[in-house]
Amino acid sequence: MNQLPPKPSADDVPPSPSGRGPGRGRKAPPSPRNRLLALALLPLLAFSASTRAAEPATKLRVLTSFLPVYCFTANVAGDHAEVENLLPANVGPHDYQFAPRDLRKLSGAQLFIVNGHGMEDWLAKAMKAAKGSQPPTVIEAYAGVPKARLITELPHIHLPGEHGHHHHDGPNPHLWLDPTLAAHAVTNILAALQKADPKNAAGYAANAARYVERLHALDRDLAAALAPAKGRRIVTYHHAFPYFTRRYGLDLIGVIEEVPDNEPSAKYLAALLKVMREKDVRVIFTEPQFSPKLAQRISRDAKVPVAELDTLETGPLKPTAYEEGLRRNLNTLLRHLK
Repeated sequence: MNQLPPKPSADDVPPSPSGRGPGRGRKAPPSPRNRLLALALLPLLAFSASTRAAEPATKLRVLTSFLPVYCFTANVAGDHAEVENLLPANVGPHDYQFAPRDLRKLSGAQLFIVNGHGMEDWLAKAMKAAKGSQPPTVIEAYAGVPKARLITELPHIHLPGEHGHHHHDGPNPHLWLDPTLAAHAVTNILAALQKADPKNAAGYAANAARYVERLHALDRDLAAALAPAKGRRIVTYHHAFPYFTRRYGLDLIGVIEEVPDNEPSAKYLAALLKVMREKDVRVIFTEPQFSPKLAQRISRDAKVPVAELDTLETGPLKPTAYEEGLRRNLNTLLRHLK
């Protein structure tokens, strides 16, 4: 005959949580083996939690096209976003050829900030190549510049039988060489970063305000220093400086190469020399991105010196490169426009 198991005594039943008699439905305490396993896992759990806490949140990834746009964007972004430049430090936007190896940078970015106004004529090819991945949103830094501030009519050395001014198909794209227009680009970049990363909107706004103040200070310094040279006539290598010369009252009468990398004809150079003598041009400005040999030849014929003005299209990829470059140009101008 089967017997029922003996009823446990009060000593065998764990006390209730109140301590007043046997507990009801209470789980058995963990075994010594389980206690040891839990103790062994504690350091691992603590390490995992601390690692997750130490991991930074993913930052907004921003790509820029070339040096000035990089400087503007890096100053607005600060520590809140990762900013990378597409072009190497020694390659300018006129010389750049989009290559498949650059697709990694493009496909890894959420925003792609460019100058616009035709400066990045390789952009369509780049974006077509990125269609297989997730192409970034393209932002033109100089979108919305008032039409009155855009330059389409450029000084031109007239050959016999020619009349009128030389026109571009669109606005001259070298707007960054006027710091007040650089400030316009900064406002567009700020709006783009805030829209893409609203949690850091206040940080971007503070960074942009500080940088715009620096740009205004740079503009004041340039204007004050160049005031005595107002109206001085100059010749540059290309049509890269019309915004700069308009802003600071210099008279750009012509350029050596009206089309980059197209050597001018002997007839054009003769006309340029004639105008330089008539206008009392006392210096020719070359660019570091191009060979100075042609300018040096003209300099010997005109008996005027050659100096170098940087268009800032290339250079070290650091946030202060734009300001430093314009101050170097100021020093060059002051030496030669006394």
